[in-house]
Amino acid sequence: MKAVYPAAGKERLLFCAIFITQMSLIKNEFAPITFRFGFVEASFLSLCVAFEQWHRDIDAKFAVKTEFSNIVAPLETALLSLQPLTTPLDRYLLVETKSNWTAIFANGLRVNDVFSPVSHLPLRLNCRGLEVGYAPDRSKSDRKDLIRVWGHALFALYGPSNTDWLNRIRYLSVSNDVRGWSFSESGDVQQYEELDAYKKRLIQERLTFEMLERYCRALGIDVNQLDFYGPRSCAVKTTGQKHRGDLSMSIAEAKSHLDLQFGSSPGSF
Repeated sequence: MKAVYPAAGKERLLFCAIFITQMSLIKNEFAPITFRFGFVEASFLSLCVAFEQWHRDIDAKFAVKTEFSNIVAPLETALLSLQPLTTPLDRYLLVETKSNWTAIFANGLRVNDVFSPVSHLPLRLNCRGLEVGYAPDRSKSDRKDLIRVWGHALFALYGPSNTDWLNRIRYLSVSNDVRGWSFSESGDVQQYEELDAYKKRLIQERLTFEMLERYCRALGIDVNQLDFYGPRSCAVKTTGQKHRGDLSMSIAEAKSHLDLQFGSSPGSF
């Protein structure tokens, strides 16, 4: 039976406003890139070497070519190297941080697949990987030109050894789809988790942006602090893929097709 929730009151509207305007990396300036990204617990140089070795294998197997370019710039500038955004994606950006982790962004227009590098590379580097995601729900917008966004919050931690599902240590997700909102969790509970939140009646409140920030901070990641990132980055571009989509956009174009203004669409959370 699908849960029915009461109409939004003032508290609910305030929660929505915070979700859309403040609770997003760089205030959604680089959405949809920042709807989902990841980290690998390795130094910037170690990750760059491992990423290049991994893509040599991919290049040989699929007859494609991957190029690597070094960048020294603030995150806001380095993210521009991911343009244009495409489906499927063909670019990654590896960004050093002021921690033991290196960040990974991708240029997917509809889906950013950072799952592949953040789950595979820990096996090569004997470390952990993390995938985080947070996006407002825009599935009910009336705009015809919309890049439809289904709301989600994601925290997925990977390790260097096989588990009951690949090498995933812990998985937490709140997401919306055609069936409605759902909450999923699996793997080993981590000591920093706020278990009482998972029992809340409103599914969207079981994994909030604030919780994601706190979970990341417990791992040494200041996920929403701009000065945590950079200045060194490595831009990764793959060419020669046989199956290419026709749709590509700049970050500004993609953002213009996202409905990110509070109050412009029902069904946000």
